[in-house]
Amino acid sequence: MLTAMRIVTLICMIVVGGLPLLAQSQTTGTLKLRNTQPETISLSIPTTGVTGYTVLLPPVLGAAGQTLTASNVNGTTVQLDWADASFWQLEGTAITTGGTQAGQQYLGTNNAQDLVLATNGTEIVRLIGVAGPSAGYVGFGTQTPQSLVDVHGNASLTNSGAASELRFFEPSAGGTDYTALRAGAQTGSVTYTLPPSAPAASGMVLTSDVSGAMSWQSPLFAIPNGLYTPTAGAYNHTITVGASLTANSVPIVTVINGAGTTIGVSVTGRDVAGGTITVETSVGLEATDRIAWAVLNP
Repeated sequence: MLTAMRIVTLICMIVVGGLPLLAQSQTTGTLKLRNTQPETISLSIPTTGVTGYTVLLPPVLGAAGQTLTASNVNGTTVQLDWADASFWQLEGTAITTGGTQAGQQYLGTNNAQDLVLATNGTEIVRLIGVAGPSAGYVGFGTQTPQSLVDVHGNASLTNSGAASELRFFEPSAGGTDYTALRAGAQTGSVTYTLPPSAPAASGMVLTSDVSGAMSWQSPLFAIPNGLYTPTAGAYNHTITVGASLTANSVPIVTVINGAGTTIGVSVTGRDVAGGTITVETSVGLEATDRIAWAVLNP
């Protein structure tokens, strides 16, 4: 009576048209195939943890480039069929038409799951695929982007000699006009820090200190000014302006007084070192009068 191993060997020889086969013992679980050459090709099963199953080969010959795919699993039997390979190769993939419609190809998910790109096992980019208001948002360095593009960290607009720009296009369908921000030629880096709140009133201007900290100010905030209270009956008045008074400063003065009286006023002296200006009026001022002054520094 034929042993089990001999029966397996005989069947394999019949399948391959009578070519000689080598079959090792059931201990190693290896089937070696060999033709007239001395080299063999081996088919092995794991040495432990095996659950018996049956593999059914495709009934027809496949085409070049197709892959064997488990098309149906029924109990412990799996049916293999030929299928077109649909995967992206590491050296680039030739596709017919890019898109997500039938017959088109794309890189991404086809269900409600996020697409994640990672390097060295660390997530770098996430494209939100879960349905909701953030679907389609792209996050760099964040798993929860709050806008169409959300970058956690610094974003750079580099250039190749010509200054790159951050462009804001006009709010018009198909509009091509834009407002752009760009850096000029610099000898060092500059960082501007925006104000922490909106301006308190209309007409305020955005200004900066020497460190780049920006704030909202009145348009006249940089012009030294004030109201001087005169000595009653005095014609000559010395007003302290302070260190803002320079050799190029232009003092501007006027008198605030009651209606019906016209008073002439002029600047008769400037003391840059002392930071004062001397003002003379055509009449002695009342205690309730005021001299309004400002200093323009070119």
